[in-house]
Parts: sequence; C-alpha cells; structure tokens
Amino acid sequence: MAGTDQNNKAQSLTRLLKRLNHGEDPNVLRKEANQLVTHVGPKDIAMAEQNLINDGYSTQLVQQLSATLMLMGIFKEQSANLKNQLAANHILRRIMVEHDMIRCLLADLDEIVETIAYLDDLTDVSLEFRKLSYTIEYLRETKEHIEREEDIIFPYLKKHIWMRLCQAIQGEHIYLRTEIDNLFELLVLFNNISFEEFKARLITIVQNFTAIMREHLCQEDNILYPIALGVVNDVMFWEKMKAVCDEIGYHGIRL
Repeated sequence: MAGTDQNNKAQSLTRLLKRLNHGEDPNVLRKEANQLVTHVGPKDIAMAEQNLINDGYSTQLVQQLSATLMLMGIFKEQSANLKNQLAANHILRRIMVEHDMIRCLLADLDEIVETIAYLDDLTDVSLEFRKLSYTIEYLRETKEHIEREEDIIFPYLKKHIWMRLCQAIQGEHIYLRTEIDNLFELLVLFNNISFEEFKARLITIVQNFTAIMREHLCQEDNILYPIALGVVNDVMFWEKMKAVCDEIGYHGIRL
C-alpha cells in the first residue's frame, strides 16, 4: 500500500510538471502545488523526474521544471524544517549552512559586478577589484564542498536507486567548478586585457553562474539531502561521514 500511495503522489507531480512545461497559468499551478505540499516528499519528486525522463524529456528540461516548481515554494517549508530538526553538529546541517554561506557570496558577487558594470575604469588596487578578488577566492573553496559531496554522500546514494539524480547534480558540479576557475583566470588576466573586455566577460560569466548555482543549491537542499536523510538511517554511518568531513575541513573555515 505504501508503495502504491507513493507512486500515486509521484504521478500527480509528474502531471503537474508536464502542465508546467505546456505553459499553463503559473498562478493556477502554484495553488495546486501548495495543496500537494503536505502530501509529497523528496522521493516523490525524484520519482516524478524519473517518470519524465522515461517519457522522453531531456535531463536538462526536467531539472528546469523541477527548479521552477521549487521556486513556487513547494519544498521550502520542508527544507527549513529539515535543517532545524537536525542536531547542530550533524553533517547535513553543516553542509546546508555552508550553502547559506555560498548564497551570501553569490549576493556579494552580484552586487560587486553590478557596481563594476557602471565603471569606466578599474585598477587592480581599487576597492571594487579587491572586493571581487576576495569574493572569488572564497568561492574557489566551494570546490572542496563539492568534492566532499561527491566523495562521501553520492557513493551511498547511488546504491539506493538515486543514480540519475546524483549524475544530474554531478553534471552541474562540473559546470560550476569550470565557471569558478574561469572567474579566477579572468582575475589573473586583468592587467593583460582591456577593461571593456574584462567587464564584458565578467558580467557574462557571473550572470549565468550565480543563477545556476542558486538553483543547484535549492535542488540539493530540497531534494538531495532530504533523500539522503531518508535512505541512510544508520546513525553510525552519519558519524563516520562527519569524521571524514572533519578531516577534510569545511567551507570558509581555516583552523
């Protein structure tokens, strides 16, 4: 009965995502999504995504539809409750807190780039450039955060039928790491290219990067980590995972 009930909820979400793709009124869909919020969970939306892929939808399109649904607020309340329910030193809570730190960095990056966009000139000793350098340097540490997810959390999830979800998120990790490297390389090139070229490349990279990173963090917080908590109910496993992560270190922390 439990499996049938979960399949029915996943089918309801599948139909909702298809209607979203067909361009139905978002306000109508948002109301229906809000009615579902108390009845569905991360596993349901993961199953719905798989249903769409089985029906021929591309992985990229499925991710876009899921992100749009999440932006409607369907899982925000559940995500907040999850973080608050975890112990302060639980590894998933620490990782979700890191996500909040990354969101702050993204906001700083957007603000700095918006300021630079209106400048006619910039030097490598100016306040704006130093702020940009500082922010990008901290974003480079995000790659350690990504490696921790892929090396510790994903291998276990892949054993519990969430292979496609992990592969999709790892695909985004490749893009995010590449764009972080591109931002750093652009800083290095600053004195060897014109300011106009620097500014144009900076704006293009940041506009795409921050939008995709925010959607990515939302997907992990609202789908991946609740699934991880649901399928891994071994307390000793989480303690071992935390021990490994303690050895690696955490984003933005240097002891």
